[in-house]
Amino acid sequence: METIRAREDFDSARFKAFRRAISAALTRRKERLLSLDRVLAAAGLEGKSFGGVQEIPLDRVVGSAAADAKAQDFDPAFLPANRRLRDRWTRIYTAMVEGDELPPIDVYKLDDYYYVIDGHHRVSVARSLGRQEINARVIEVKTRAPVGSHVDGAALLRAGEYSAFLDTTQLHRTRPEARLECSRLGRYDEILKHILGHRYFLGLEQGREVPLAEAAASWYDNVYTPIIKLIRKYRVLELMPGWTEADLYVEVTRRWLQLSQEGAPSGPDPALHALLDEESRGFWARRRALKLDPES
Repeated sequence: METIRAREDFDSARFKAFRRAISAALTRRKERLLSLDRVLAAAGLEGKSFGGVQEIPLDRVVGSAAADAKAQDFDPAFLPANRRLRDRWTRIYTAMVEGDELPPIDVYKLDDYYYVIDGHHRVSVARSLGRQEINARVIEVKTRAPVGSHVDGAALLRAGEYSAFLDTTQLHRTRPEARLECSRLGRYDEILKHILGHRYFLGLEQGREVPLAEAAASWYDNVYTPIIKLIRKYRVLELMPGWTEADLYVEVTRRWLQLSQEGAPSGPDPALHALLDEESRGFWARRRALKLDPES
């Protein structure tokens, strides 16, 4: 009886995977399990350590560390995408339902998310059964740049930019607490220019060649951090959802330079208020436009 139910649930899960694949094709999205190799190539591998055997939440299992051929057997929701998986999938299903003890799966943990090394079928079945957790041997992975759970092409590019920025500045070593996450591409290049400018003036002040890593740490302490404290003081992230602190730093410094060039009072505080005024005007202009739009 359990075998029949297992086959029925497999067919149902595979049909869901098929529908998702059709939808992805129609919208020209790639519907495949996220590969850890692609993430590490972008974010930059720093090291690994054994995290022990533990229960991990299934909704945090987001990708695969296996070879491409194996990873392609499942879609991003770990639904079976290939009919040849049926026999093994149903055997594992029956074992789980009957309470048989199965070995832990093997996973890499990266930024509180997990990538399966071995155990794709067990994850797929456990999700199909509505389980919340699964037993796993965990290897913790550290990268230069952080990554999230839903990593699309743009997110990988941003992680790649951040990884290259950290590799150049070494801020992840000199200031481990620093998290300069930008939501838009190209901003790390702009921040690096600020650091290079800071390095130049630091060298003039001290009469020596300042190493870039030292200059980056000084910039973080004396330029970046004071502006971030101001952003937090005025709770700007609450007023501008979708932005990050590093995004706001870039925009504040842009307006700081603009005010200086215009001969107006300049500095972080006036620049921040100029940004907020600009954002407020834009918000009310969008509201007026929506009211005038007969389709809204």
